[in-house]
Amino acid sequence: MARKQHYLTAWEWRAGDTNGICQADSLKEWKAVASFPSVVQMELAAHKLIPDYKIGENERAIQWVGEVDWEYRTSFATPEVQGNIDLVFEGLDTVATVTLNGTEILKSDNMFIPARVPVKEHLKPAGEANELHIVFESPVKAGKVLEGKYGERKSMMRDRKRMHLRKAQCHWGWDWGPVVLTSGPYLPVYLDVYETRIDSVQVRTTLKRDHSASLATTIIEAVNAKEGTSAKVTVTEGTSEIGTGTTTLDASGKGLVSLDIKSPKLWWPSGQGDQNLYTAHVALVSSDQQTVDETSTRFGIRTVELIQTPLKDEPGTTFMFRVNGRDIFTQGGDWIPADNLLPTIMRERYFDWMRLAKFNNLNMIRVWGGGIYETDDFFDACDENGLLVWHDYAFACGDWPIHDEYIESVKKEAVVHTKRMRNHPSLALLCGGNEDFMLNDWDKVEYDHDDLVGPFDNTNFPQRKIFLDVLPKVAKEHCPDVAYWANSPWGGRTANDTTVGDIHQWSVWHLEQLPYQEYKNVSGRFVSEFGMHGFPIKRTVDHFTRGARPEERHPQSRLIDCHNKGHGAHTRIARYLAENFRFDMTSLDNFVYSSQLMQSEAYGYALRSWKRLFNGEGEQKCAGAIIWQFNDIYPVTSWAYVDYFLRPKPAFYTIRREFAPVTVGVERKPATRWVDEDKANASVVPSFEIFAHNTSSEEVVCDLVLRAYDFASGQYTELGDATKRTVSLKAGRNTEIRTLKSVPSWTEDTLVVLEATLVSGSGKELARFVDWPEPYRYLYWPTGTNLSVTVTDAAENSEGWESIVTVSSEQALKGVWLEPVYDGSEKEEDPEPLWEDNMVDLLPGSERALRVKGLKGRKVHGRFLADWEVKRE
Repeated sequence: MARKQHYLTAWEWRAGDTNGICQADSLKEWKAVASFPSVVQMELAAHKLIPDYKIGENERAIQWVGEVDWEYRTSFATPEVQGNIDLVFEGLDTVATVTLNGTEILKSDNMFIPARVPVKEHLKPAGEANELHIVFESPVKAGKVLEGKYGERKSMMRDRKRMHLRKAQCHWGWDWGPVVLTSGPYLPVYLDVYETRIDSVQVRTTLKRDHSASLATTIIEAVNAKEGTSAKVTVTEGTSEIGTGTTTLDASGKGLVSLDIKSPKLWWPSGQGDQNLYTAHVALVSSDQQTVDETSTRFGIRTVELIQTPLKDEPGTTFMFRVNGRDIFTQGGDWIPADNLLPTIMRERYFDWMRLAKFNNLNMIRVWGGGIYETDDFFDACDENGLLVWHDYAFACGDWPIHDEYIESVKKEAVVHTKRMRNHPSLALLCGGNEDFMLNDWDKVEYDHDDLVGPFDNTNFPQRKIFLDVLPKVAKEHCPDVAYWANSPWGGRTANDTTVGDIHQWSVWHLEQLPYQEYKNVSGRFVSEFGMHGFPIKRTVDHFTRGARPEERHPQSRLIDCHNKGHGAHTRIARYLAENFRFDMTSLDNFVYSSQLMQSEAYGYALRSWKRLFNGEGEQKCAGAIIWQFNDIYPVTSWAYVDYFLRPKPAFYTIRREFAPVTVGVERKPATRWVDEDKANASVVPSFEIFAHNTSSEEVVCDLVLRAYDFASGQYTELGDATKRTVSLKAGRNTEIRTLKSVPSWTEDTLVVLEATLVSGSGKELARFVDWPEPYRYLYWPTGTNLSVTVTDAAENSEGWESIVTVSSEQALKGVWLEPVYDGSEKEEDPEPLWEDNMVDLLPGSERALRVKGLKGRKVHGRFLADWEVKRE
């Protein structure tokens, strides 16, 4: 018999034990689910029993939901066919008891472990109805019970009960998201009827050193395979069949088929080549030649290595990814769950996110350990868009239990998801968790950093058993072709050793709160977290302040604070603004823009500085920068540079420029006009170091063109021979180009704005950067400063761009940000226009023509630094 799966979608829900939290009788009545899979907050909202927690301070009013038990039920008819019948629960969130026709068949306490229960003996006769019932215990209640049994834990973030439950840790809230303690069957539930079924398929590829051929080995594991059952494997590339092979399964249900692939088309990260994908089709065939089960899995042919080798003139080792033999600078974003309500994240939403990441010139996404094991939809999107995936196991900032039941549960979840993720060519690194070693360093826990084998149980840091024993063994057994890393950060004498492994660089924003201009001095071998806060765009701020009183639309209101979860974030935003910009506290819109410009500047400083340290073999002093964070979980002010609605913040475009295939940078010396009273007589007449980075695999020859404008006098400076020169940029590395010494006409009163542009032989602009005298708070724009904005239709051959927005000014302008003018008729789900470039700097006498798609005939509003201080014509 052929395998059949019957998905159960017609469910009802109600409150179970309210635990004394509420007395609403209406919650005790069964109601049809609005959608399935489901978590109870989705159902309560659909029935208007709770408000939209993404608006105002409504999230405060839904906290009771996490303290109540909830129930789901459905009915289904017993199948007519015979064979094995299993009930499969792909994900139950989190502490659940399942009964079938009144008999308990499952108790589950780990949302990450799917459950498969043989139920044939519990079913009624064929065609009759069966009752399936699930009770979800309040995670708050369950956490209290476990805390009482096993003791309190230390917590770097939020409720310390969170560590006792194998539940997404960010459900308990984080410094960028609300407390939304979900319960429910958040993944599909189905009845699986089969005689024999495929349990797992693993594809391992071995690529020849010269890339001329690859061996693709497909390993099949089947359940209940009868004697004589065979597996047929067919590998295709698009519609072309590459090869086929058959094997007879052994007594344990295992088989192996190896196929040679000549001249393989390799899978490359974005920016390095194409994302070629193959498909392995697997069919189980019974001894009488009937197909009893079949499946398919996509894979890519590539090698990904984590390279740690000594440097020429620096301590420590590299931390660098080598793909298909090519060393790359990692350009990444940290990923958190895209929504508090996991069932709402549809496949297309993942693809929208990853298309945006590719457009942003990212080549890696790091999946943070405090969320979930990301879905196959997520990985498919990364596979197709060329985004390497660094995936943490589900641990973050914690002091975890290590009793036997907990360790066994962790082992099961790790096996399930390691096996599920392993065929994806995007998977580049498996990592034990996030900041678990750092937590112990911050608490000054004494332990042997050199001990990587244990036993760890009777030490000050026994949780190393998870990261250095349990997880690496799982990774090695089930995904041997992907490197394992114990934690992030990790690697040296301390977790955040800047010379070995990866670091989380929070000396800016957190910790010492260094100026963001200091990013160049606080690098590591690989920076896997760093960040600066910035508000989301005005449209999103207007969304979460919808219905607010006028006085609440203020930078210091309680409502605005509610949509910023970072401790002391309001203070830090104000501090960094005060150090760099004159800003307006009387207008929320002006304050929002200033924070966005600040975030853009900070990210630009970091990326230019760290890419400059990637200088060829033995000199890769920094080999990657992953920005905390790429996305948001709900509408909020955070470190993210794309907000919850997939609307890019201004920093998105600064990052896009800095992660472009060819970039140019300028370092001004001295860096600031601020007078250090200990060095009050130091010269402030600047010189400039100019450098460029070429991330491609081919050398680039182009022209460097310089223009210098004196902001004080309003005149350009004649640079003579320094105006233009031809430069050669080596492939896959930084190149130091030249130093522009001070021009004789410059004095301490000269305010030099230097524009550096790289231009191809055909005249195409490859890269541009404008360096300004800082701090910006010292600059004053004259009355009447204006920005000209015109919109025209793009030509038919404009690569999909629909409109051209041309901006110009008679003054030099910093941070020109363009947004459509909305009239209130737009829908929440309407995408924000996507710009080829935005958040740009202007010099007088030259205009910037910026292509855009998605304006839909709207007018465009532009603004710039200090525009609220000048009278605009």
